[in-house]
Parts: sequence; C-alpha cells; structure tokens
Amino acid sequence: MLTYKLDMITFAALGAVLLLLGKWAVKRYRFLWQYSIPAPVVGGFGFAIVMWIVYELGLLELHYDDTLYTLAMYVFFVTIGLTTGLIILKQGGRILLLYMLVCWLLAFVQNGVSIGMSYLTGLNPLVGMIAGQASMQGGHGMAASMAPVIESFGVTNALTVGLAASTFGLIAGSLLGGPVGNWLITRRKLKIETEAADQLKSLSDEMEQSAEDRMTAASLLHAGVAVMLILAIGLPTARWITAVTGFSIPGHIFSLFLGIVFYSINERRHWFALSDAAMGTISILALEMFLVMAMMKLKLWELYELALPLALLLVAQVVCTILVAVFIMFRLIGRNYDAAVMSAGFIGHGLGATPNGLVVMDALCSKYGVFSKKAFIIIPVAGTVLTDVVGVPLFVFLANLVGRG
Repeated sequence: MLTYKLDMITFAALGAVLLLLGKWAVKRYRFLWQYSIPAPVVGGFGFAIVMWIVYELGLLELHYDDTLYTLAMYVFFVTIGLTTGLIILKQGGRILLLYMLVCWLLAFVQNGVSIGMSYLTGLNPLVGMIAGQASMQGGHGMAASMAPVIESFGVTNALTVGLAASTFGLIAGSLLGGPVGNWLITRRKLKIETEAADQLKSLSDEMEQSAEDRMTAASLLHAGVAVMLILAIGLPTARWITAVTGFSIPGHIFSLFLGIVFYSINERRHWFALSDAAMGTISILALEMFLVMAMMKLKLWELYELALPLALLLVAQVVCTILVAVFIMFRLIGRNYDAAVMSAGFIGHGLGATPNGLVVMDALCSKYGVFSKKAFIIIPVAGTVLTDVVGVPLFVFLANLVGRG
C-alpha cells in the first residue's frame, strides 16, 4: 500500500476546501441543519469515509503534518479562556449557577460511566474515557483536543474513538432532547407559560451588546496579540510543571485557564481592548479548521474491534444523561415550563453541543407557541464558556489517575 504525508500547508488547504464543502452540504441537505451537524464534521467525516474505502482497497494511506492543526487547537482553547470571566456567573444569578452545577455534576457522571463501563466490557479505561464526558458534553472539539492527553499514555486510537463517540452523541442529543422535554410537559401537565427573565437582564444586555460589537483591524490585532502572549507563557509553563511534578498538564489546557485569569484581571485593569466580535471570529475560525482537520485524520478501520463495547458504553451515557435531566435538572430549576425546555436543551447540549441544545429548545417552544427567554439566555452562556471550567481539569486529572494506575 502506498503511504503519503501531506505537509502542513496542503493539509490545511485541503481542510479549508472540505470545510467549504461541508458548509454547502449543510445548507443543501435539510437533515444536516435540522440536526445541527456542524460543517467541519460533514466535510471532514466525508473525507474520512473516502479514505477508509481507499485504505480497505489497499491503495493509499495518508499521514499528516500536524503543525497548523495543533496551532488551531491551541488558539481555540485560549479564546475560550479570553471570553470567560467570573463576572458571567454573577450576572447569571441563581438560575445560571444551578444549571452549571448540574452540568458539572454531569461531567462527573459521564466520566464515571465511561470508566465503569470500560471495566464491565473489557475496554481499555483510557479508551472509554475519551468516549465519555470529553465526547458527550464536550463535543467534537473537546474530544479532539483531549485525545492527545489519552494518547500520551500509549493509546493510539483515542482521536478516532472520541470523534466517533461525539458524532453518536450529536445525533442522539438532537433526536431525544425534544421528546423528553415534551414528555415532561405532558406528564406533569405543566402550564404553558414562561417566567420573566428579569434576574438575567444584565447578562441578556451584555449578550446583546456583544452582538452589536463591530470587528476592526485594530480589534483583531489586539485579540491576536493577547492569544499569542497567553500561548507564549502558557505552553512552556505547562511543560515545566509536567517535568517537575510528573503530572501530565497539556499546554493548551493550562493556557485556557491562564486566559481566564487574564480576562478576569483585564476586565478591571483594561490592559487590552478585547473585542467580543474579534475574539469570536478568531475562535470560530480556529475551531472549524481544527475540527475539520481532526475529522480528516479519522482512521475508521480502527473501530472494528471496539464496536460492541463502545456501543454499550454510549447507550449507557445516553440513559444516564437523560436521567440527570429528568430527575435532577428539571426538579432543581423549577419544575415548570422553562425547566422542561431547559432540560430538553440540557440533553442536546450534554450529549452533543450547544447548537443542538438550542435547536431542541426551538422545536419544543415552536410546538407550544411560547418562547422561553430564560432558556435561550442560560444555555448558550453555559454551553459555550462555563462547562469546560470543571470538565477539562476533571478529565485531565482522571486521565492521569487511570493512566498511571
């Protein structure tokens, strides 16, 4: 079989083309946008299927120069940190805090299920971990970025398993969130009315202000400088901590939390005029390029032997996430229509990604004709910036614990 390695420019260029094709396909085919399948997943996964067929025919296996892929991953994680401050929790008030507590609980549950099911099915616990919280609540981006942590302990197929699990979760969350929310409403005979979101007014106002923020060359420059400075400090510091302690600290994870610290201080000191629009643009571009290239690298033939134990593990993840939504989330945040909508969105978000949660809630609200403003404020904030604050360090800690155990 012929093997060929794509250099970093060719790899990135092919990824960009596949990203555009993915965006076209999402607009062209209804089921893709209906279930919020991201364009990078569509383009990259399509390429992975083609390469799978080529591999099985014994024709070609591609290898890749990961330089720009790794850079995109690093940049994406720093942008998460540079848009996350403690002030968000304060503005969100009690309802956001409760939602986040359940999200953080779900991270523990999904990691516990993945490790427990691994031992029951004979799966390598490290392989099971990448099919847990990192792939479910974390989604494709987190799965791809946590894969190197697992691979540092000698697991070679972590990326493939993680992205396959994320794709399953994406579809499951989209399909099951709405029916569970509808069941809660009909079973409990809830009044179809929404509570005022007055306690979230400051957070809502800030979100609207961010949406009106305009990007300029200067704002892009400031955002880019901040990202590079955080990486320049964070990456070598993480390597030093790893060398001194023996505890594996991924550079991009350390840089994320360094970004949070910087952002929180910068909110008061105003060292940098950080634009939400500029930071958001850099974040989206980095995420989409990183994700499409991660999907391109999938070696689907590595999943053959893992099919049954992985399927059992993923079904267990779905069941446990639904149980947390019904018996904890719904009861904790009000047992009313808003709570049912947020619980449905929680399943979409907890198994797939934030956009899936929004699509699920939109479908549910459209059915009953009442828009839950509270739900549409809380879940985007929680899903895009706050779940990783606990989920990421928890995963890294458990990976080190299991990997060295």
